[in-house]
Amino acid sequence: MREAQSPGPSREWDSVSISPEDPGPLCIGRFLSCAFRHPMDAMYPGIFYFHFRNLRKAYGRNETWLCFTVEGTKHRSPASWKSGVFRNQVSPDPSCHAEMCFLSWFCHNMLSPNKDYEVTWYASWSPCPECAGQVAEFLARHRNVRLTIFTARLYYFWNPGFQQGLRRLSQEGASVLIMGYEDFEYCWEIFVYNNGQTFKPWKRLQDNSLSLDRTLQEILQRGVSLGLPVWLL
Repeated sequence: MREAQSPGPSREWDSVSISPEDPGPLCIGRFLSCAFRHPMDAMYPGIFYFHFRNLRKAYGRNETWLCFTVEGTKHRSPASWKSGVFRNQVSPDPSCHAEMCFLSWFCHNMLSPNKDYEVTWYASWSPCPECAGQVAEFLARHRNVRLTIFTARLYYFWNPGFQQGLRRLSQEGASVLIMGYEDFEYCWEIFVYNNGQTFKPWKRLQDNSLSLDRTLQEILQRGVSLGLPVWLL
């Protein structure tokens, strides 16, 4: 069971550190040059309600916000636990996307071959094909990392390239799921400066979650039903 923890004092931008001397190398051979390489503690309520609202047509939401938890274990005993929030820098360069920001930080600050990791993402958008491919490659090379992705919305879910990215993530062991009420409430409690206020669900939250889940299952099951390697779909 996930344990609710109240966010600390408002330090959303204090945790953003820009250091030209420390580029934060990705362990998959890429370098990250954007500003948001370090996680924030939490986000403000207005940002959460705007960016995580699970609309099927979410106009004007051209950023991805990614909340994460990382639990490290050694010899089956808890060894570390981290949480935070990344946002993408709007850029055509995928290395500035929130998923790549997380990987850069994780590889530079936490990843060890001597530990196992349970990583959970709560993202406002599902990954683009470039990020999905990079994350899939990372998982293929680091079998001590298990990733679960809860997404509020599916990004260009009708596009075959975006569908293929989701299937490739699944093929490499990632669990890709649609956020439901409990997931939104959990994010509100852990990743939002909520000032003790309770989560207020929006209209059609559950209906939209069910509809998005049906779409996601159709995307993921297409590869299984055809029996083809994901790169041939």
